[in-house]
Amino acid sequence: MKILASDFDNTLFFSDGVHKEDVEAIRTFQKQGNLFGLCTGRQLEGIKYPFGGNREHPLTDIDFDFYITLSGGVIFNKKEEVIFEKDIPMNIVREISKAIPVHMSIVYKDEIYMYRPEDKSWGTTIDSLDELTFNDSDAFSFHFPEGDIEDAKNAMDYINEHYSNTCAAFQNKNHVDVCGVGCSKGTGINHVVDYFNINENDVYGIGDSWNDLPLLDSVKHGYTFTYAPNELKDKAERVVGSLSEAIQDILKED
Repeated sequence: MKILASDFDNTLFFSDGVHKEDVEAIRTFQKQGNLFGLCTGRQLEGIKYPFGGNREHPLTDIDFDFYITLSGGVIFNKKEEVIFEKDIPMNIVREISKAIPVHMSIVYKDEIYMYRPEDKSWGTTIDSLDELTFNDSDAFSFHFPEGDIEDAKNAMDYINEHYSNTCAAFQNKNHVDVCGVGCSKGTGINHVVDYFNINENDVYGIGDSWNDLPLLDSVKHGYTFTYAPNELKDKAERVVGSLSEAIQDILKED
């Protein structure tokens, strides 16, 4: 039995939704007794309702076998039961927010709170982090304007330099996703592999951005795309044009 952990945005899900050929390839992969799941910076609700939280357009095309969410901070099995989670103290979230004064989102359970948002079409907008009464956050993210890649990288570096004892930050283009200390997409797939007792030679991963590097580091067989940064192309075993192409390549090995 093989297992494939896939990034979500710009790997499986695009601005026009999921692509038919990818869905068909996933179903073929699973019908042959393999496992397919996600490894993403999104929360579970953001996967189920990816169009800005619009409940009229849920993602129902794929039956996932597992969900590695929030960059490895919370992991669910097929039944959406938590099999791993790691929180971040809210006092740390508030402290970091003062040092990086841009749009941020804070995730707690099934809710997402938007602070200093540019777009108020999704999540619950708050005027101050003091409005949040919970003691720990599942994860949080900073959202820089489109193209501000260097500013996002500097924010990631700042968090990892000054707060490495409480959290871990990963860059996804102009976004910075922050999860609990010791977590990453790499540790996430390791938890899932242990959960399903998969042989390390049968573990595959695919992603398109820098936050997927820990995933590619942790799997035996890593895939990325022709449009991915060079760092991922150097790390990956194969460079492909689509998720369906990667799955076809994996199934060839049988």
